[in-house]
Amino acid sequence: MKTLFALMPVVALAACSGTGASHQPVLSTKSGPTYDADLSTCQSLAKSQPVMSPDTKTTLAKGATIGALVGLADDGVSSAEGLAAGAVAGLIGGGLSAEEDVRTARKAIVVQCLRDKGHPVVG
Repeated sequence: MKTLFALMPVVALAACSGTGASHQPVLSTKSGPTYDADLSTCQSLAKSQPVMSPDTKTTLAKGATIGALVGLADDGVSSAEGLAAGAVAGLIGGGLSAEEDVRTARKAIVVQCLRDKGHPVVG
């Protein structure tokens, strides 16, 4: 059971390892001759950012804690079952929230990187 809990964050976030890094920004004018190469460079930079940041770990821990507390409060199951089920559900919920955080951060990296290279990115 402990192994399941230890692997849950890894499994939940493995699916989002490239999330946000493949963002295709909107340009306000036609792209320049170096745009494709710069986009590739910026996407690589975004993808290199860690998925398991301190904020991500905090989000997962909060989800597991809240889920465990809700599970303990359930009178229909034993305390141990409620704790375990709640923690797993909380990790999944926290993982979904963390995935969105990673996606947003990586999109922002792609956009800012292209702006820094002089491209007319609007979002």
